[in-house]
Amino acid sequence: MPASLNRRDFLKLSASVALAGALGRLPAGSSSLRAAADPKPNIIVVLFDALSAFNLSLYGYRRKTSPNLERFAERAVVYHNHHSAGNFTTPSTASLFTSAYPWTHRAYNLSSLISPQVEPHNLFSMLDGAYYQFAFAQNTFADMLLYQFHKYLNRHESVDRFSLAGRTFYDHLFRRDAIYGMKSMDQFLFKREEAHGSLFFSLLNDLTTQASYQRALARLKASYPSGLPRLANSDVYFDLPLVMDGVMGMLDALPQPFFTYLHFMPPHMPYVPRREFIGMFNDGWNPPELKKHRLAPGVTQERLNSLRTSYDEFVADLDSQFGRLIDHLDRSGLLESSYLIFTADHGELFERGVSGHSTPLMFEPVIRVPLVIHTPGQSERVDIHSLTSNVDVLPTLLKIAGVETPQWAEGQVLPGLGGEAEPQRRIFVVEAKANAAFSQLRKATLVLMRGPHKLVRYLGYKHYANNYEYYNLELDPSELQNLYPDHPMAGELQLELDDMLAKVNQPYS
Repeated sequence: MPASLNRRDFLKLSASVALAGALGRLPAGSSSLRAAADPKPNIIVVLFDALSAFNLSLYGYRRKTSPNLERFAERAVVYHNHHSAGNFTTPSTASLFTSAYPWTHRAYNLSSLISPQVEPHNLFSMLDGAYYQFAFAQNTFADMLLYQFHKYLNRHESVDRFSLAGRTFYDHLFRRDAIYGMKSMDQFLFKREEAHGSLFFSLLNDLTTQASYQRALARLKASYPSGLPRLANSDVYFDLPLVMDGVMGMLDALPQPFFTYLHFMPPHMPYVPRREFIGMFNDGWNPPELKKHRLAPGVTQERLNSLRTSYDEFVADLDSQFGRLIDHLDRSGLLESSYLIFTADHGELFERGVSGHSTPLMFEPVIRVPLVIHTPGQSERVDIHSLTSNVDVLPTLLKIAGVETPQWAEGQVLPGLGGEAEPQRRIFVVEAKANAAFSQLRKATLVLMRGPHKLVRYLGYKHYANNYEYYNLELDPSELQNLYPDHPMAGELQLELDDMLAKVNQPYS
């Protein structure tokens, strides 16, 4: 082997040659190449954006939103008390990749990046050389994080890979500097939710995108009477069945063993289900109205109920596509030789005057997410009710790969997959999008959970005087009774959380 070609480059080159040969000779729909000399199982992470555990019938939701996930769960490990480390994509996905809480990796803001000190400590670097690594994210903020790990990826699909109309520019024109291309061009010139940076170029882009959108919609109007789904913060439109077809084809062609991260945009807003799912929950049911929170914008209950119904329809739509994926993996034989991890980056709120997840609030529907893991050959269901966090994903996947948990990991191996259930385990959740990434936390929402006990601190919100909330989730699962400061556990947790805040702020004092 030439001295200039290191082991990782050699493995990538070998995998590329094998893949090219396989694509040339394998029939459509056939399984991928087998790595006979390496018995490692494949690892497939399937993440759906903004999918709350509270809206899944798998976890007891009254609407039948997830029949295919329930079918899958009958041969998987089902986690009932799993939480994200943040309440929107950037911090939560960064925590999954690095096993670090947001106050450690510092990816607080919408388009933040993981800090240079933490960036080397990531899942992809730990699996480098042992697996063929493939990633595809429909969320541009998650894709930005993937570009921080681009050098470890054998294959990194563009965020608009299956676009019907519209496109992103950073990952085509600036492939070597996609992060800077995103910030300087896509976010500046074409950002959808804010004023454009360039009137001429943004207008040109809008006109061309709308023309292609209208052509695509004309073809698919029967399936999408309410319009086509799109990627958030963009004008990139897609058809979920088409995306799933493409992903299944790519999985078939990957050299084994492989690790793949698949981040799908649904059911993130806008909620655009296909025709067959529209109206399926016009059942007259609405949840009880909860008192508006002081930090809520005040969305009306009528509007919240309408949004919830559209969201539930979109969840049922994506569940049908996940069912197609499971059936395909069964037929191809990949499920028999793979770990399949189903999860989400965060949830969604439709209560207390809040819709969505762009909020400082940390009620359970926005931070409790599904986690269902199938192990190779598993045929029976296992239910885990212990408190877990998405910082536990990295240590668990490393154990699957035969790699020891590094000292820098803040999570631990999941119970049911080699870890031990700890009744006094504590986890944290952090929201700090209004805070500078490299300064002390001065405006943030911090959560400490231990068993059924949950303490929330609202830091720096001058119009919210009572800035602590304490709930006993075992006795009050809907978080209706704030028992702070009267409950004895509230004071104990406050001391613990305040001590942790001082510790993470100290390097920036």
